[in-house]
Amino acid sequence: MVRDLHRAQELAAEFGAEHACDRVDDLLADPQVDAVYISSPVHLHCEHVLAAAAQGKHIFCEKPMALTPDECRQMIAACQDADVHLEVCFVLRGWPIYQQIKQILDQGRLGHLIELRAHLGKWMPRQKGEWRLDPKQGGGGALVDFGSHYLDLFRYLVGDFARIACMGSSALFAWEVEESAFALIEFKSGAHATLGASCTMPHSGNVLEIYGSEGTLLLGEQLRLLTKAGEEVLPAEFPDYYSGLLDNFCRCVTAGGAPLASGLDGLRNTEAIATAYLSLQQGHILEVPE
Repeated sequence: MVRDLHRAQELAAEFGAEHACDRVDDLLADPQVDAVYISSPVHLHCEHVLAAAAQGKHIFCEKPMALTPDECRQMIAACQDADVHLEVCFVLRGWPIYQQIKQILDQGRLGHLIELRAHLGKWMPRQKGEWRLDPKQGGGGALVDFGSHYLDLFRYLVGDFARIACMGSSALFAWEVEESAFALIEFKSGAHATLGASCTMPHSGNVLEIYGSEGTLLLGEQLRLLTKAGEEVLPAEFPDYYSGLLDNFCRCVTAGGAPLASGLDGLRNTEAIATAYLSLQQGHILEVPE
């Protein structure tokens, strides 16, 4: 579905789709549609998920799951009531490299986890009027737009958050939302993490570092594991962005199974983001809701 019917018809022809439409209701009323990918602006996610669930469609919903935790709860309840599969698009969970890192952590090879660091730097100037620059439509800037991926990855690897503090800046583009965000996170386990996410860096790269009492993991172009036994360089393949999570979604829809990124994961992510933005406004370290 595309809001411009002519464009929708062009895409249908290009990819061999049998039907094209420009209205959500028409798409959801199609009995041949079993599942939908919701990639509308964030403020429409809740409305579109509720409508899709009411029509019995399985749902793959873009992150962030919704603008508020309450919307997330409505979405989860609607999908449970309709008995449809709900998966949130936290694609990093579907990457073998992060599943490998989680296995290493779960095996205790780093000992007691102490610190995680993540840096995501991009050059991403936007056009005036884009919905992502309107906090009422997108919910915020760099933190919610792509920093949310690493907030979810942190929780996937280490567990639930306890407290968050956040700072942000819009010094370069002067957006209404933050173009750079920096978060300090405390986990319930006692470990801590720092996350930097910015749209203002044309010469940068993504980095993940994990430090424990018995070892260190460093992920750049390679995955390096450092322990008292020495340094081990492990394969680090970065697959097609969506393939792992989409493969799991399709398996769940056709044969059953648990989502890699559930509605509860989406809710916890939205709660963390809401807490971070409240911290940004108040200038305090805040507890993340249970």
